[in-house]
Amino acid sequence: MKAICIDGGASKVAGSIVEQLDSVTFRLYGDIIENRYKDQEGFNHNFSSIDLDLQLERIPINHDEKKQGDVYTKTIISTIDKLITRDDTLISIAMPGVKTKGKKGISVMANGPRIPNLIQDIKNYFGQSVKVLDVQSDADMCVWGEEYAKNGSLRSINNAYYLGGGTGIADGLKLNSKILSFDEESDWIAKCWEFKLENGNSLESLISMAGIINKKNSLEEICNNIGLFLFDRLCTVHKGGSPKFKVSRPVSDTHSFKGILLDRIIIGQRLAEYFSSEPGNIHFRQIKNIFLEYCNIEGGPIKRSYNAKNIDEKIILSRLRESPIIGLGAKACLSQ
Repeated sequence: MKAICIDGGASKVAGSIVEQLDSVTFRLYGDIIENRYKDQEGFNHNFSSIDLDLQLERIPINHDEKKQGDVYTKTIISTIDKLITRDDTLISIAMPGVKTKGKKGISVMANGPRIPNLIQDIKNYFGQSVKVLDVQSDADMCVWGEEYAKNGSLRSINNAYYLGGGTGIADGLKLNSKILSFDEESDWIAKCWEFKLENGNSLESLISMAGIINKKNSLEEICNNIGLFLFDRLCTVHKGGSPKFKVSRPVSDTHSFKGILLDRIIIGQRLAEYFSSEPGNIHFRQIKNIFLEYCNIEGGPIKRSYNAKNIDEKIILSRLRESPIIGLGAKACLSQ
């Protein structure tokens, strides 16, 4: 079985056909095609996303945001057009942001326009001969890819947190051998983009690749916050409690996974590429040291489980850049 899979990011769309090999393994069937939004006619280079608090209050979409959303939709359609054949009628799409109630579009977007009718617009273009599935979380699909790709970092791992980084941050969880959606577990765990620093800026704006390459940001501050953030994820899963960063909504301190210690923390996408480089690896070692300092201070099971001898096995870098596309194919095919 095959599916056309589209990974929509903050700056570009990447797509490919994904093929099922067996019940637990998927791979790319051909090359990945990429299209940048800014290369599309009508792209507004001066567009600025609506304030997140206003988006959450459901402020109406204005003319400029609607036009920019149309450009994003056209970019996705153009990518599908280059991949579609008579044999490929199943289309699966992942996008960042908060999905609409029926998962047919995007209702909140930190780095781009809201597109509430995305799926219907695509269906209107291609007609009834294709099946377009609900919009998936790009972060969730990274985890699915790590689970179902032959060389995925989650295969045979029971409990893990995934941190993917590009323009934004992708969060993923696998607990008790089951992939979880942050959207469905939002009562007890917040997404990275929801966290605020002391200065009011989002944590995501600092620790994503966009933040790392911003020369205004201190690399020491970035490393300190990534180390603390990973420790926060470990503690939230293991014992619950309030996050160590500000969140503008209530987060429960109880959940059914308490007591679990993460077997692995996986860093993927462009963050992994950077930390694999010569200058980035220095900062990666610093992050692991900061993380271990927090573990030592915490003591107990956390200190016993994370130490200098095993940290390189506990926090790893994934080379699977195509993880969200493979994840889309895996979920699409397995859901049929």
